[in-house]
Amino acid sequence: MERKLSKFSKFFDVINKLEDIVLTVLVIGMVVTIMIQIIGRLVGHPFPWTEETSRYLFLWMMFVALAAGFNMCESSRVTIFLQAGPAFLKKFSEVLYFVVVVAFFCFMFFFGLQVVQQQIQWHEMGTALRIPMYVIGICQPVGAVLGLIGTIQSFLEYHYKVAIGDKETEKKKALENEG
Repeated sequence: MERKLSKFSKFFDVINKLEDIVLTVLVIGMVVTIMIQIIGRLVGHPFPWTEETSRYLFLWMMFVALAAGFNMCESSRVTIFLQAGPAFLKKFSEVLYFVVVVAFFCFMFFFGLQVVQQQIQWHEMGTALRIPMYVIGICQPVGAVLGLIGTIQSFLEYHYKVAIGDKETEKKKALENEG
């Protein structure tokens, strides 16, 4: 099945492209930083900033990638029990999925903001890089906002992936279409 375009499709495309660019930059940054770290150790002069940099890049990458997994409903879900259950449970599972995911991202946003506020109030700085820690900590609420946007995109444009459906019926339809 294809993507069902919505009136927010252009907005979703911009967000998805932004996530892709940010993740690409973060991965390249991690590879370069870790290579510098390896070379520094090989020549007997390790650079102290490389460990901290790779850790911060990884944190940003993790939260942005977590959010990106929800754009097209590519996050992991448990469906085996729902397949065996009655039809009303399958329909209810979509609501449950939405509520749990939105609650998770709201929780992540709220407590992420608290951490960022604390980092600002206490003037926390990175040890080797001497950058404000809120620059790193803000990745959590940013990831939460991107995750909420991705979840909405999943329901509007990739609902067939969110819907549990009946896998046996889907297999029969696929076989009929092939033959």
